[in-house]
Amino acid sequence: MVKKVILVLVLVIVALWLVGRYTSSIEKKEMVETATILSQEYIKKYYNSEYIVTDYDIIHPSINSTIFLKGYIKGHEDVMISVTYDYEKKEVRNAGGPSWFIDSRNE
Repeated sequence: MVKKVILVLVLVIVALWLVGRYTSSIEKKEMVETATILSQEYIKKYYNSEYIVTDYDIIHPSINSTIFLKGYIKGHEDVMISVTYDYEKKEVRNAGGPSWFIDSRNE
């Protein structure tokens, strides 16, 4: 009887863990989609360029609420452009890249 109770508890814990991981992956996907859209709008507004996101890194919320997006500007596929995005405030903090790109910023 005790073995059955332990088995049921283990199964419940595993199920809760799996549900939590699934939920967290959905939230992560939504954060990245929002970050991508807002970073593309930011680059279009301030640099008059089309930004293509190719990769990202999410910093754990206990450290910082940041997503680092990596990509390139259409027509300059060999040059990496990075965008720092705050997923709590839902705003772009910064864009980085070569000086010719940074110097082209419109105000």
